[in-house]
Amino acid sequence: MKEEKRILIIPSWYPPDGGYFFKEHSEALQKKGWRVDVLVNRLVGIRLLMQAGRSALRPYRVRDENGLRVIRSFYMKMPGNEKYNILGWARQCARIYRRYEKQFGRPDLILAHSVTWAGYASYLLRQRYGIPYVIVEHRSFFVWSSEEARQMVESYHVPLFKLAYDNCEKLILVSDSLRKGIESLVPSTMERSMVIPNMIREDLFLPPEEARNSDPFVFLWAGRLEHVKGVDLLLEAVKSLSDKTDVVFSVRLAGKGSLRAELEQQAVALGVNDLVSFLGRLSREEMLKEMQEANCKVLPSRYEAFGVVLIEAMATGLPLIATRSGGPDSIVTKENGLLIERENADELAGAMQEMMANINAYSAQKIRAQCLKRYGDSSVMEQYNQLFLQLLAE
Repeated sequence: MKEEKRILIIPSWYPPDGGYFFKEHSEALQKKGWRVDVLVNRLVGIRLLMQAGRSALRPYRVRDENGLRVIRSFYMKMPGNEKYNILGWARQCARIYRRYEKQFGRPDLILAHSVTWAGYASYLLRQRYGIPYVIVEHRSFFVWSSEEARQMVESYHVPLFKLAYDNCEKLILVSDSLRKGIESLVPSTMERSMVIPNMIREDLFLPPEEARNSDPFVFLWAGRLEHVKGVDLLLEAVKSLSDKTDVVFSVRLAGKGSLRAELEQQAVALGVNDLVSFLGRLSREEMLKEMQEANCKVLPSRYEAFGVVLIEAMATGLPLIATRSGGPDSIVTKENGLLIERENADELAGAMQEMMANINAYSAQKIRAQCLKRYGDSSVMEQYNQLFLQLLAE
């Protein structure tokens, strides 16, 4: 492959504001031989601007971040006006791009992570500069499995979705579960869609060196402490399970979110606060350690586009409990765990009890092997590599 073939990645969010998967995805793509640049337009409010200081949020700076050339800027949002912020953020991306192209030249292809709103910004760049782009869709509300998910789409979002989707070269869905919601909003884009699953770092998420100890039995949850993730149901299941088993177990919750105080109060009200630990946001290394010391990964989401935390856990050999909420439907099998209905704390408690009783029926080695075959970075990145070569050849 010629060295000058270059992909510009525009993520809708990126570290330090989440999006660590986008960073690892970009690094894995570069290992396939592409020159990868990342344009990060950080959305900030007044409070974050004051905390970070203007010098830390310069309007344009270029840095080498683990081998990636990362162009960073920021856009200060206006409180209470989402539509204005969407359009302003996308236009700001176009201004940053203009400076980037003058400095480094034109990329061959743009990869936008999610239509909201990197996909829309990429549409603007295509209109102004004629650069083809691909959208990788991650947004869980497109699963469309609940009224709550539908309500996350405002009427003024749909024309922006249509512009972005109808003008992309390819729409990559991280799971087939996203198809229903997108098709109902922008049916014309389905003819250019395909599914490539999310990936995991094969060299990072490793099984423990020694066999796991299941006394006490540790359930691990990770994600955002928000309603969509179903942690309230998990706490109810913990209460139900503790009432009917003498087996010693604990639940560890890794992540932060707006509902933490409310969920801590719920744990106290249910009398299970001694069984549940709120760990806060963890680093990748700390998260790996939690997975290596746990016995089961549990994800009781109300809807989920994919469930990266599930495949990360599988890579360490952990069995799974997850709800039929979209993405997990194609990840969880009888060989690697239990799939249950959404919004059912009693069924969740039953699955947790079954997992404790039958943990030896799951092979950590087989779970990891299954995971790497389907979701390992070498396998997934080759699918991207072949797609990009095809698009550029055309």
